[in-house]
This record gives sequence, structure tokens and C-alpha cells, in this order.
Amino acid sequence: ANHDTGLVIGYVQSGKTLSFTSLSALANDNHFQIIIIIAGTSIPLSEQSYERMKKDLRYETRFDRKWTIIKNPGTEDRDTIQMKLEQWADNDFPKEDCSTLLLTVMKNGNRLRNLTDLLRTINLANVPTLIIDDEGDQASLNTRASANAGSGVGVNEGDVSTIYRRINDLRNVFPHHTFLQYTATPQGNLFVNIMDRLSP
Repeated sequence: ANHDTGLVIGYVQSGKTLSFTSLSALANDNHFQIIIIIAGTSIPLSEQSYERMKKDLRYETRFDRKWTIIKNPGTEDRDTIQMKLEQWADNDFPKEDCSTLLLTVMKNGNRLRNLTDLLRTINLANVPTLIIDDEGDQASLNTRASANAGSGVGVNEGDVSTIYRRINDLRNVFPHHTFLQYTATPQGNLFVNIMDRLSP
């Protein structure tokens, strides 16, 4: 298994969304099969990220790049995801006709759990995946780590906060993936315990 964790730092309003959109396009060019964008802790913010990605990737106007974009995937999307991954695995299916799955999911415990439950039913053994956590300092880190440390509990033991647990559950589904945290305020990400799964 290969799990890489990275941190991308940019000033507020410096083009972080454009950066991870460009990164997604590069991943598409390099035959990544799944890209997951975890964005928005509210419905309006999540919707805004989804619409921005569609627009910037020219999803509805540029057809030389193949995308299948699904917002907040659930069990009803399983067949689509399975079919797209089977095309990648089929050596007789032309690679230029394969499409990268771009899954946008709200940073919400239930939404993340739904996506993880769905992906657990699919074989992801040879599926290169990029997971992008927008505003990776917000809600993603274990907000109970300090209380655990105060009670003498080691890293990743004792209580963990919901979003932190859900993100780690999602990551555990993928044998091979890169997890990138985007933020303008990286202090929390940089100072987490070096043994923490979200330590970049």
C-alpha cells in the first residue's frame, strides 16, 4: 500500500482552487482514475466548489478530456463508478476513451461515510487516486487530540473527532493514493503529532 500525505499552502484568495483544479487536470492527463475533492462544510460552499470545478475544467464545453463528475456520491452511483473503473482495467478499451471519475463530496460526516461505504464495495487495488482536502485546517484535523494528550492517551487513540475519523476511513479504502491538504492557515497541520495520519 502506498499512502502519501502532502500540504499545499497559499494565501487567502491566492488561487488555491485554481491550483487544485489544475492539479486535477494534470492527474487526468496522467491517467489517475479517481479524484476526490472534499470541499465545503456547508451546502452553499460545497455547491460553489462543485460549480467552480465544472466551469474551470470546461466540463460542458471541452470534450477532448474525459471526465465523469459526481457530486456527493451514494449507492445509486455505484454502477457508474464500477463501469468507469472496469473500462480502465480492460486492456482492449482505448485509454483515450476512459474517463477520470471526479467525485466532489461535502466535508460532512454522513456524506463522507456514504462515499466510503460505496467505495468499500468496489475493487480499488490498481486505481491511482488523488484526494484533495480543501481548507484542510477546518474540521479535518482531530479536534480531540489535545484532550487525549492531556489524559495521557497516545496519538490516534482514545476519542477522535468525526470528520477526522471519516477522512481516515475514506483513505483506508484506497491501497494507492495521494492525500493533499490545501490551506492558507497551516499551523494546525504542521504541528500535529508526526505519527498522525494527517501529518504532511
